[in-house]
Amino acid sequence: MKSLYLDCTSGISGDMLLAALIDLDLDMAHLADIFQKSGLDVSLSAINDVRCGLSGKRLVIATASASAPPLRHLADIILILERLPLSPDVLAKSRQAFERLAAVEAKVHGVDPATIHFHEVGAVDTIVDVVGAFWGVEQLGIEKIRASKLPWFQGQVQCAHGLLPLPAPAVAELLQGKPVYATKHRVELITPTGALLLDCLVQDFTPGPEGRLLRCGIGLGSMDLADQPNALRCFLFEETLSEQPEGKVVEEIVLLTTNIDHLTGEELGSCFDAIIQEGALDVLYIPGVMKKNRPGGQIQVLCRPEHLPTVQEAFFQHTLSLGVRRQRIERVILPRQEIARETSLGMLEMKQAEINEQTFSRPEFEALQKLAQRTGRSVAQLRYLLQEKDEQPGK
Repeated sequence: MKSLYLDCTSGISGDMLLAALIDLDLDMAHLADIFQKSGLDVSLSAINDVRCGLSGKRLVIATASASAPPLRHLADIILILERLPLSPDVLAKSRQAFERLAAVEAKVHGVDPATIHFHEVGAVDTIVDVVGAFWGVEQLGIEKIRASKLPWFQGQVQCAHGLLPLPAPAVAELLQGKPVYATKHRVELITPTGALLLDCLVQDFTPGPEGRLLRCGIGLGSMDLADQPNALRCFLFEETLSEQPEGKVVEEIVLLTTNIDHLTGEELGSCFDAIIQEGALDVLYIPGVMKKNRPGGQIQVLCRPEHLPTVQEAFFQHTLSLGVRRQRIERVILPRQEIARETSLGMLEMKQAEINEQTFSRPEFEALQKLAQRTGRSVAQLRYLLQEKDEQPGK
């Protein structure tokens, strides 16, 4: 499995990330062709440049009609995205990224997302940066992205709304929940597009990468920093997964846990339903004794990494917990399939799997429940009858 580690010592922008991916041998000509086929008259070039003694690629995006007004509204951008010849995954992620940015901009400026004016981020070059990043990750076969801690910076930046403090309001909103450290820089190290891509792409912020280093790509920013290279280093790794048992699947999932002593039973039930609806695989409640000898318990939630943002948000919203512990773990599962099987009690929906070259099936509880309602028997009686008639797993 390929992973990417972003060294954000000097911050990140959309063009720096795309330049680094190009430095990792991403096909820039193919990317430019994608935009030209959709009617966007844009040309891309990656220039070899140097920042503070470090060489890398600097991306230059040029359009034929530089005086044309930028695309201002979310609907305009979505129409452009839908014309691009992209895979469904890249299109969906690009669209979600701009919808996320619209929501953030609307929040910080106090307007409706549908009416937000994107200003600089509505320009064609930002569409190139965002789409190029998602497309590049797909083309390079990258499955996981990690990043270093992010540099905190101060100062002011000139925007359409006037002088704004740094980090810009949208950037500050997008950086929430991400680790930062103080610097003395008074320039914009992380742009809105850079913050957006961090928010959408990065799964973990860690001190360092893991795996076997394949290549390093360096994307350079347009300005010079006084005491360090204005560069984003992207390290491409081959990660060695845990040994996969024969006939089984090893997959990575996320475990969320928190201790609760302030919710009633009714509130807990509602909370579990909401978390499951947002994509959680399972919810477990373990009763216990909390601080000050209060009765309470621990909530454990399992979800896939791609569902983490929505599941975590539901976790906070419905538990009102002040903190949630996150842990990436591996689980080993048997490949399974859903089947419909004719039994002496009627047609039943089952899950079927194989272990040690033996196939077994297990009735779905919902199917047994429906059958119980039709026949007037209990679920327990139906299970017993199936066992008696040798119609249970492995028989």
